[in-house]
Amino acid sequence: MTTIVGSPSATSRQWLTPFLLLMLGSVSVIFGALQLYSLGQGLPPAPTPDQALHYFAMPWPVVTHIVCGTIFNLIAPFQFAGIIRRRYPLWHRWAGRVLILCAFGAGASSLWMNHFYPAFGGTMKYLGILAHNIVLLGSLILSVKAILRRDIARHRAWMMRAVAAMLSPATQRLLIIPWVGITGILNDTIIAAVIWGGLAVNLVVVEWFLRHKQNA
Repeated sequence: MTTIVGSPSATSRQWLTPFLLLMLGSVSVIFGALQLYSLGQGLPPAPTPDQALHYFAMPWPVVTHIVCGTIFNLIAPFQFAGIIRRRYPLWHRWAGRVLILCAFGAGASSLWMNHFYPAFGGTMKYLGILAHNIVLLGSLILSVKAILRRDIARHRAWMMRAVAAMLSPATQRLLIIPWVGITGILNDTIIAAVIWGGLAVNLVVVEWFLRHKQNA
C-alpha cells in the first residue's frame, strides 16, 4: 500500500526524528538548567569540591557552555524536519548559522574547562573530551565546506555527525545514571568509558542511518 505524501502518516514520520532528537537533547537542557540554578544558589554544581571552587571562581566558561549547548539542543532537531526545510528555507539557513556559532561556543568552552579546571576522570576522560570536540568542530567545518560547494548530501551527513557529537553528553547521562543507580560505583574508569561510549553510540547510529539510507 503506497503512502501518499502529505498524508497524516507521512507527516507524522517527518516529525519522528526531530521529536526523538529533542527528547534526547532535553536531557542536557535539564541538567544544564540545574547546574545554572546551583551556581546561582551557591550550591556545588561539579563532581569534585576542587572543581566546584573553580566553577564559582570562573563561572563564565560554564555559563557559556550551558547556554550555547541549550540553544543548540533546542534548535537542531528542527533542522531535520523536511517540511521546515522546504517551506521555510530562510529559517533553515539562519538557524544553521546560529547552530554553528553555538557549537563553536560550546566546544571552545568545553576545551577550556577540560584543560584548565581540576582534572577528574583521568587521562582517558581528558582525551575523550578532546575527541568529542574534534568530531564536533571538524564535522561543522566540513559541513560548511560542503554547503559552499552546494553538496547538500555531504552537508547533511556532516551536520548529522556534528549533532551526534553535540548530543553525546545526553547519551552519557543516560548511560551513567542507571549504572550509578544500580552499582553505586563511579571512578575514573567509568567516567572515561561513559565519555567515549556516549560519543561512539551516537556516531554508530548516524553511520548506520546514512548507510541504510544509501542502500534504501
